[in-house]
Formats: sequence, C-alpha cells, structure tokens
Amino acid sequence: MFKITNGIRNFVLLTIHESKIMNRLVCLLFVTLVISCSKESNDSNSKSNVSSTENNAPTSNDNSSSGESSSSNDTTTSNDTSSEVKVVFNSKVHSSLPSEWVEQYNIILDTLDKRIPVYNNNYDDLDIYAWNSNTDKPYSSEIGDTGGACICGNDQKRYMVLEIPEDEFKYNSMHRYSVIAHEFFHAYQMSISANFNSGDFRVKWLSEGPAAVFESLYVREHYDYNYFIYDQERVDKEAVSNPSIYESYDSGGDSNYSSSVFMTLALVKELVKVDNTEADAIRMILKDFQLQNPGAANWKDVFKQVFSFSVDSFYTKLSDYQADINTVVPGENLTLQGIFNN
Repeated sequence: MFKITNGIRNFVLLTIHESKIMNRLVCLLFVTLVISCSKESNDSNSKSNVSSTENNAPTSNDNSSSGESSSSNDTTTSNDTSSEVKVVFNSKVHSSLPSEWVEQYNIILDTLDKRIPVYNNNYDDLDIYAWNSNTDKPYSSEIGDTGGACICGNDQKRYMVLEIPEDEFKYNSMHRYSVIAHEFFHAYQMSISANFNSGDFRVKWLSEGPAAVFESLYVREHYDYNYFIYDQERVDKEAVSNPSIYESYDSGGDSNYSSSVFMTLALVKELVKVDNTEADAIRMILKDFQLQNPGAANWKDVFKQVFSFSVDSFYTKLSDYQADINTVVPGENLTLQGIFNN
C-alpha cells in the first residue's frame, strides 16, 4: 500500500514538475516570438524609411541646389539650336498700308533672313499681322483687340503685330520701318533661346535693349539714318544711378527703350575695354548671351560667364558714365554682316 501510494505520489510530483517545465518553455517560446516579431517590425520600418529617403533624395538635392549658385544651370528648359529648318513667317499685310511700306517690309524681311536667319528650334511658324492704324482692327477675328507692335499671344497661338500709326506715314517717321527689324529680332531671340521663347527670361534692358540696338544698326546701315541719336536719345539719369530698375518691364524712364539701349551700348564699351572688338562685343550681347539660354534663375551667372564680369560690377561701372546716348553710339562703319559674320 505504501509502495503504491508512494509511486502515485512520485508520479504526480513528476507530472507537476514536467508541467512547470512545459509552462516555462511555452513562456520562453512566447517571449522569443515577441522579440522576433518586434525585430522584424523594426527591420521592416527601417527598410521603409530607407525607401522613403531614396524616393525623396532628388527633392532634397533639388532644394540644396536651389540654395547654391545658379551657375549649375538652374533653368529647367533645355536649349537645342541645331535645327537647319527655318521658321515659316505667314505675312498678313492689310491693304490699308501704302505700297511703299509693303515693298520695304518685304525687303527688310529678305535682308534679315540672310543676316539673322530664324530656325525652328523652339517654334515652327509665326503669323505676322500688319495694318495702318487708320483701319479699325482688321484682324480682330483672329487676334482680338491686340494692337501696337509686339510679339503677342492668346490661348491659341503666338503672333507678331505691326500696327503702324497713321502719323508715321504722314511725317515719314523712320520708326515705320525700324519697328519691323525690332520685332523680327525678337523672333530671332525666341529661336536661339528656349527660355526667351517660353518667357522665363524677362530682363528688360537685356531683351529690349539688344532689339532696339539691332533696329538702329539696321536703319543706319540701310537708310543712312542715325536712329540712335534722333530717336533713342531720351536716356533717363537712373540708367547710371539706379540701373537695376531696368531689369523690370514695369520701370519708367525708358521712352522708346532709350535707357535700355544706353545700357546695352555701355556694355559694349566695357567689353571693348577688355580686348574685344566693337563688332564682337555687339555680337556677344545680341547673340552669344541668348545662346547660353539665360533664365530667371541663372541669368546673372550666364552674364558673368559670357562677359567675364558680374552684373553688379557692370552696374557700378555705369556710374562713371553720363546719361547721354552720344557717349556710347557705336562706330558708323559697323555692319550687321560684320557683326554676325554672314
């Protein structure tokens, strides 16, 4: 009896002991499982964070770049000027214009096509609407109320407008011809610079100044008329005292872009001082600068790259000039063929 009881007791004790061991093993396995799951969760989060960081890396790099010098081509528009196909100009010349003007218009476009051919790097064609201001908006069905002289646009297309004031025929104003060369030069700028074409570059004195200088050079060469002195002489004093205001199209004191012309020609003078010929200096401003595709973010860096001195240093040098167009007029022997080497 004792043996049986004792055996049972031992069996029960053994069973209890084994049960405790099993409980401990279960607990140990549970803890191990929890730790393992936690580790996998952390690893998963870690991998997720790495992926997120990689996805955001370009944004981070873009942000850091924008804080640095824009000489690393901050502009987002590429510039391909390799096309050998010319832009098609669709002339819509109204019957209100005198035959003499129409004849000169065709001569000017033909001549400029040789001197500054416009290739379809950034656009394929451009409609030109020309009329006498004594006719009330003859192309309103196509361009609305647009008037004056510009390369303008609406939600459908971009076009050139040449509304020639009636008084310019009455008084034989040279502007009736020079404006053709001016607007054609803008078409040229649009073809060699993607940022100019898109509107990302809008520094007035470096956009309108070169166009107005170009028209003056054309008129002087082909009509023996000094447009610089007779029509671009109203230079404002702020062109030398506060020139940065002419970066904006909202600036005043720039009648017929006289102040912008003055600043452009003063830049020619400064480039000549650093061993450029006058013809080369003008080409650098009218062509080479835009070929580098300056934009809103990097134009000052492009300026320094092309001209070898900074915008700010040029503005400082302007304080040594008199606000007088006669002090900066380029030599009379210059020709567009000599400037553009064609």
